[in-house]
Amino acid sequence: MLAPSPWGGFERIALGLLATVAAALAAREIAAILVPFVIAIFLMMMVETIVRTLRAACPWVTRGSATFIAAALLAFSLLGSVWVVGTYAASLSATASTVPVQINEILAQLASSFGSQPLTLERLVGDTELAALGRAGFDGLQGFASGALLVAIYLGFLLASRRSILRKFVRLFNSDGSRPRALRVMRRVESSTAQYIWVQTVTGIVIALGSWFVMTAVGQSTAPLLAFVIFLTSYIPVIGPFIGVIVPPVVGLAEFDGWTRPLILLFSLQAINFVINNLIVPRMQADRLNLDPIVILLSLGFWTWLWGLPGAFLAVPLTALVMAIATEQPSARWLAVILSKDGLPDPRKGEND
Repeated sequence: MLAPSPWGGFERIALGLLATVAAALAAREIAAILVPFVIAIFLMMMVETIVRTLRAACPWVTRGSATFIAAALLAFSLLGSVWVVGTYAASLSATASTVPVQINEILAQLASSFGSQPLTLERLVGDTELAALGRAGFDGLQGFASGALLVAIYLGFLLASRRSILRKFVRLFNSDGSRPRALRVMRRVESSTAQYIWVQTVTGIVIALGSWFVMTAVGQSTAPLLAFVIFLTSYIPVIGPFIGVIVPPVVGLAEFDGWTRPLILLFSLQAINFVINNLIVPRMQADRLNLDPIVILLSLGFWTWLWGLPGAFLAVPLTALVMAIATEQPSARWLAVILSKDGLPDPRKGEND
């Protein structure tokens, strides 16, 4: 018989960290397959939220009919998004190619006004970084259009096999104590994630529509696509809203003569974003995720490294999933405490539990 290890829990922690690193590297390698599936799972949660909302408002609607309406609405949204990207992406690419030239002219004017040496965007950012940033943006748009079909296929299969998935889940956790714990994790993740996605979707649509109205009013030709970009970036925590509303003014530098209309776009879109995110969102969304702001920022970096731009969109829901699982595991509860905002990852328990 082997003697007990003198290291105690250190070995378990070390093995857990090694397993986490191995799982992260594996998830990065199969991102092309795994990411659309994960997105489809969260979209299925969105469908369930729409179904519950529809049935609460109209009790006479059957679950099957409500599911069909929710799925049709989501499919229409995906097809509309693909159409917008396909229609306006080429025009945006042609316009955006002249943005560095316009910015260099502005920098030269500013340098001459202050009597300093002229600067260029390439010198400030670097040729390699500037080209990589442009490629990443357009690759992201093209990847969305091509990946939407795979997401829709996954979502269709998940909705069709929902009952069998639930039966497998119940049979998988059939030992004493494991099933209630698994159900608590599932309900907590579904509730908090569905609320987060719902609020971000509604507020993103409002910001995108307001931005589209302003961009159309000043005559921006690619307003539908830029409004869609603003809507997508609303799902990225912390930096997403800022990135979204800064794109139209930058593109406007190449499309318009002078600074007037780009400045109108800059201040108007920032005002819309500020009002929605600071006055309306806090009233719509209770702090049910209970994630520390520092953790959200770090998770954004981690999931972006792991899965690129899709990881940035999924950073908050996936981190909430990790905290929910860690809360129900006594050996991992320390991780849930670190991830939580108030140090109480389980709202059912008090500080002394």
